[in-house]
Amino acid sequence: MLPPHRHDASAQLALGWLVLATAAVAASSLFAILIVMARVPGLGALFPGTEFYHVALTLHVDLSQWVWCMAFAGMLWSLAARRAPGTWGWTALVLVALGALLMAISPALGVVRPIMSNYMPVLDSPVFLAGLVIYGLAVLVSASAAFAEWPFANRAVDLRRPAGADSSHDARDEVLQFGLWLAATVVLIALAVLAVTWWQVSASLSGHALFETLFWGPGHIWQFCLTTLMMLAWLGLCAPSLDLPSARRLKWLLLLGAAPAFAAPVLLVLGPASTEYFAAFTWVMQWTSWEVPLFLGCLLLVLHWRLGAVPATGLALSLLLLVCGVILGTIIDGQTTLVTAHYHGTIGAVTLAFMGLTYGVLPLLGHAMPPQPRIGLQLRLYGYGILMMMSGLAGAGLMGAPRKMAGNVGVEFSVETVSRVFLGLGGTLATLGILMFLYLVLRQLWPGVALRVARHG
Repeated sequence: MLPPHRHDASAQLALGWLVLATAAVAASSLFAILIVMARVPGLGALFPGTEFYHVALTLHVDLSQWVWCMAFAGMLWSLAARRAPGTWGWTALVLVALGALLMAISPALGVVRPIMSNYMPVLDSPVFLAGLVIYGLAVLVSASAAFAEWPFANRAVDLRRPAGADSSHDARDEVLQFGLWLAATVVLIALAVLAVTWWQVSASLSGHALFETLFWGPGHIWQFCLTTLMMLAWLGLCAPSLDLPSARRLKWLLLLGAAPAFAAPVLLVLGPASTEYFAAFTWVMQWTSWEVPLFLGCLLLVLHWRLGAVPATGLALSLLLLVCGVILGTIIDGQTTLVTAHYHGTIGAVTLAFMGLTYGVLPLLGHAMPPQPRIGLQLRLYGYGILMMMSGLAGAGLMGAPRKMAGNVGVEFSVETVSRVFLGLGGTLATLGILMFLYLVLRQLWPGVALRVARHG
């Protein structure tokens, strides 16, 4: 049941964002299957070369990270809004969906050339690039609306507390609204850096150099939006009886975690095409993006243990993925699949936290949660599947396997071959986890949709 202060229109908009998020992660999982199969010994030869692999990789990354994560953020922003959504709210949703659709179908509408730029690989295709621009404008609209929800007002929505619950349950509402505003602010900073970078380099660069430079700074800033949202998801997954730190301390912690993003515009003075610019953003991510999330995650686990409560699967596994991703990040040496293992851990931690929180959001949208055993199984399938993938990628990377390459190897026994088998098995488990997530969520949403069709049909 929705809290009494929720607008029905806000819930409908949030539901639309949730449907888009699940559709994006579903489509990305199809491309993930192709990517994993192309890396498994003996199967890679069945696929039509590296161009096919790079196209699948591009669409998987863009749908699973940018569209899925921003659609999930759009859902949370809609739930936390103090006012009923206007035309702009629905326009943003439609535009994101249109942009994602154009990107996904672009390979079927003409010849495309994959450009494997970091953070956001692209397809050199008018249809894909048009979809990318539409998507960017929609994110700008959605983040601007969330930014306008000034966090120092007196209302937010608790993603765990049902209607009529005691408001003295601690100050999670206040922290949530501040964190969502902070995430929107970071997104706007990233978009501003993107616009300035485009203005400075678009006339002098082209191809891979253009997109690599264009997305380098904003991509690094975007990480701080994801870590902020992940920490909010962790707080939403905490046991209701948990005695959390005060709202003031939690807000300062969130601000500390996102603060490096506010320094990003200053780095533009280095010149987007300069070596110093690339190195500075790399340094910011390496040394400032993980400390606060790890501190908060460990603190939440300790508080659960002190209470004698078992941490939610989404919280514990998400933290485990983050820890493993950070550790692997410390041993990266060159452009090998160690890089891929690292960011699968960090991004996988965000995705797992989002999945776990989705089940808690369903009651706010008027739908029941799936049975807890099924939720636990789904999260474990995805979480342990990602861990196996990370193991396989790390093993291959230690043997020098290059990233962003299909890298088909023979069936002879070797460390790299075994690592790729682990990658294939882990990818299969993770994909099953994604498909089960889709099933569980859509199964809860479908009865409500069917009922509305029956009433108005």
